[in-house]
This record gives sequence, C-alpha cells and structure tokens, in this order.
Amino acid sequence: MTTTPITPITQAVHWDLHYDIHLGQTWSRFMDGLREGKILANECGSCERVFVPPQDYCESCFEKTDGWRELSGEGTLEVFTVAWHGFTGGPKPPYAIGGVRLDGAGTLLMHWITGVDFTPGADVRAALPFGTRVRAVWAPERTGSILDIAHFEPIE
Repeated sequence: MTTTPITPITQAVHWDLHYDIHLGQTWSRFMDGLREGKILANECGSCERVFVPPQDYCESCFEKTDGWRELSGEGTLEVFTVAWHGFTGGPKPPYAIGGVRLDGAGTLLMHWITGVDFTPGADVRAALPFGTRVRAVWAPERTGSILDIAHFEPIE
C-alpha cells in the first residue's frame, strides 16, 4: 500500500469565554490588598518560605500558610521573554513578560515589564540583564485584580 503524504490543515476557531472564578480566602485577601495599593504575601510558619502570589499551603513542606506581610513592590527580574504579537486585552506589543522576585519573597510573580526599548535592532537582553531591579507601577484606578499592578518597570 502506498502512503500519500497528508497536507496538514488549519481550522480557524474563535472562543469568547467568560468565567467567574471563586478565588477563596487567600487570593481574595491578596486582591483586596492590590485594590488598596498593597502587595500582600503569605508565609509558611514551618519553613518560613514567603509566597507572592499567596498560597493556601506551602508547596515545600505542605503546611498551612498563615502569616501575612506587605511587600514593597520592588524586586529583581529573574527571567523574561518578549512578546512581539499582542492578544485581546493585553498591552500593545512588543513588551516583556517577566518573573519578578519581590524583595522578601521566595517565589516569582509573573507580570508585564515595560520601560525598555523594543525597537528592531535594540538589544533587549542588554537592557534587561539578569538581576535588573524593577518596581511595580500601579494602575490609576484599582478594582481588586492582578492588573491593579499595571506593570513593572526598571529602576534607574
């Protein structure tokens, strides 16, 4: 039997979905803090690991997290990628998506990074070297969502 190569096809699909997500007590407290212009983290009482975004249980020792603290909104960019194409509801490309370790946190918060030259030919890696210090920039109007932090920008 002779096999004829099959030409792959694509199919356009459009999903416009609306979700209402129950955040629970931990994330609700985190979002309330964002509405107030505060970044709240929680802490494991056993191993003292600090989580932002907060978690109900420590992922290292499986203990309930119960201590809360406010973080400054400044931290270190540990990893990033550049988005050259946008999506509905996102910022205008190009922009970076980065993992920020806020001062005092043991985990990374993923968010948009702006304030860098993304024009063709610009050396983005030189502009955002490992360890770049960044700070949260707050949205002018806050509603209790992760976008209350509009983005992070390098600290000059």
